[in-house]
Amino acid sequence: MNSRFRFGGVWSVLLALLVSAHAAEGAVRLPALFSEGMVLQRDTAVPIWGWADPGEKITVTLGEKTVEATAAPDGRWKAELPASPAGGPHQIVVQGKDQKAAIGNVMFGEVWLASGQSNMHWTFAPNHTVDNNQQELDAANDPLVRQFTVAKKGAPQPADDAAGVWRTATRENLLADAENGASALAYFFARELRQKLDVPVAVINASVGGTPIQAWSPEGNLYNAMIHPLAPYAIRGAIWYQGESNCMGLAGMKYADLQRAMVGAWRALWGRGDFAFYYVQIAPFLYTNPSRPQITVRTLPEFWEAQTAAMDVPQSGMVVVNDITGNVRDIHPRNKQDVAKRLALWALAKDYGQKDLVYSGPLYKEMKIEGDKIRVVFEHTGSGLATRDGNAPSHLEIAGEDRQFQPAAGTLDGHTLVVHSEKVSNPVAVRYAWTEDALPNLMNKEGLPAGPFRTDKW
Repeated sequence: MNSRFRFGGVWSVLLALLVSAHAAEGAVRLPALFSEGMVLQRDTAVPIWGWADPGEKITVTLGEKTVEATAAPDGRWKAELPASPAGGPHQIVVQGKDQKAAIGNVMFGEVWLASGQSNMHWTFAPNHTVDNNQQELDAANDPLVRQFTVAKKGAPQPADDAAGVWRTATRENLLADAENGASALAYFFARELRQKLDVPVAVINASVGGTPIQAWSPEGNLYNAMIHPLAPYAIRGAIWYQGESNCMGLAGMKYADLQRAMVGAWRALWGRGDFAFYYVQIAPFLYTNPSRPQITVRTLPEFWEAQTAAMDVPQSGMVVVNDITGNVRDIHPRNKQDVAKRLALWALAKDYGQKDLVYSGPLYKEMKIEGDKIRVVFEHTGSGLATRDGNAPSHLEIAGEDRQFQPAAGTLDGHTLVVHSEKVSNPVAVRYAWTEDALPNLMNKEGLPAGPFRTDKW
């Protein structure tokens, strides 16, 4: 990481004084994002900003394109480069009164923000590792897949810059920073888009383990230090993997409102409209534990319900991952590759025009009582329902007016699921995978798992 971010205490004060002295002489300062190897969003106007003396004229040049700006009384200036197609490498030159900064190896492509807690932050380091860790590291060698990892830091007030460095996808770079390591999930997501789109793809990784969603929302210390300074850097959208801390904090359905508010705040901060927001429903895990007596068997299913409800945010989508972990005692599923592919499916279908894709697993839509059976209707069934092990659908329960759920059998009928139990002659409600340790088998024929659901509100 650039040494200018390693000072602390008295040295930070001295550095600030030096920067102020240089600014008085016409120095031009850029955020850390605008540095060697950066990727800019293609096919849209791109904001470039920084600081200089109040009133100082600034020019930003990319090839034959030059735009101008004037530093405001607080020294901040912003210019906007016109849209450019995918490609590079380019050089951008920022010229002030008597100083200039040249940024090399600049690419235009696709740029995404990745944020959340430990499952997003999860790295290739020995104390983490993902499935096929060494093989993935050995295969990493693409200069057009890049990641900017924001240094982990909090702040009491919104900051104007965030430390970090751009790195290409190589084994060395993926392991380069032990403290602020590259996100494995973000890398796999970028790699998937790179393979499908054949353009440079970059992810700005701002994630910290063990953090609640409130920390990433306005007034939160991570929002102040790691999200606020990134705007209005041009991005296509954001991916999000978070929730375990809020689940243990008994957020329940309140989490849906927290996520809606955070997404709205991020979009307002960027000022680019409703950019895409795709997120991961947290995995099955044994949250119930003698050390956590406040957590019950309902805690995680009700949290899943909140995450599903948050899909009503425009331009958002949710990935279900209840099929990728075989160990419900590990809160960190090691299969980050399939999670990334599923996030990429949403992006490819919704942001890149690949309309023929089935991009989600089955999600509950409605039920129909048919005598002693209930027929469940889903959205996103693709070419039909199936099970991943070839067996009958698992983890089904059915109840009558007495609200006593009984294990139930399920029969696939094209794009619907028929649920029945001999112990319930007049059913009124169905539940699927409604336990924290459920590893269910229902999916669509495209291999994407069905989300957990209940039809009741008991």
